[in-house]
Amino acid sequence: MTPSACRWCGIDQRAHFQQWKPPVGWHTYAPPTQGQIKARVIARRTARTTTGSAQ
Repeated sequence: MTPSACRWCGIDQRAHFQQWKPPVGWHTYAPPTQGQIKARVIARRTARTTTGSAQ
């Protein structure tokens, strides 16, 4: 998931169109909050370092 993906469903803006996600329901792309962006960046970095050290 990219850090700038939809705040509700995590789909990138270019591929989003309209999506269904409980409890939001049908929605269009909504930019993520700063907290979501930070959490996504940290998760990606953690995943990269944990899989990189296992090789």
